[in-house]
Order: sequence, then C-alpha cells, then structure tokens
Amino acid sequence: MSKYFKNKDEFVKTLTALFERLKSDPKVGPDVAKAKIAIRFEYSDLGVSVLINGRDKPADPKDYLSYEWDGKSTEPDVTMSNSADFCHRFWHGKENPVMAIALGKIKIKGDAAKAMALLPAIKPAYKIYPQVLKEIGRSDIAL
Repeated sequence: MSKYFKNKDEFVKTLTALFERLKSDPKVGPDVAKAKIAIRFEYSDLGVSVLINGRDKPADPKDYLSYEWDGKSTEPDVTMSNSADFCHRFWHGKENPVMAIALGKIKIKGDAAKAMALLPAIKPAYKIYPQVLKEIGRSDIAL
C-alpha cells in the first residue's frame, strides 16, 4: 500500500489536480505536444492507470495534451509501470527515471528513449506539483 495515499481515489484526485494544470501549462504543454507521444502509466499497487496523450489534438483548443484514467481508447507508444509512491516522489523531482529503469523500479514497454526525451519538458512540473498539493489541502505529503 502507498505511504502517501490512503487509496486509489485519493491518488487519482491528487494527480488529476496536477494534470489539469499541466495540460494547459505554457511551459510544459507545448514541449510535450511536440514530442507526439502517448504514455500510459500503470500503478499496480493501487490498480489504476492514466494515459497522457500529447500525440492527438485535445478536444479543448487551449490545451496542449489530454489525459484519461484507466482509458483504453488510445494505444500508447510507451507503457511505464511503477508504484504510486514512486510517482509522488518523481513529481517532486526526487526520482531519477533512467536509474529507476536500470534498478527495476520502473518497468517499461515501448520506446524508452522517446519517453526519456520528455524529461526536460516536464521539469517545470517539479515546482508545480507542491503548489497543487497545497491548493488541494495535501501539504502534509509534500516532500
């Protein structure tokens, strides 16, 4: 079970708040969209997945990307499996995904290089995530 989240619903609520910010963020969104990649993140410890889609044009013209919880409507280019706690630490900038793949903390299917190329694009999110935690009343889990 997760050290930071009581259950799946709490995790989904937290990450939804982050993704709502990131999908239209002018520092993150354009670079993710330029990469033309769809990535599914699977969190087996909580039995949930999310597809981040920067490949297909979002329905809302002010957004650069879309996301879908447990969605199967889009085939991902890459699937990454890791724990919810790893995800939480990652969004704080506390995890190195390249090292995590080497150590088996992340299981990956698909084009790993294409996924790793997104790391500079999402770096601004490391400052956004703690802000989002504060906004939703979860400062208690900020690292």
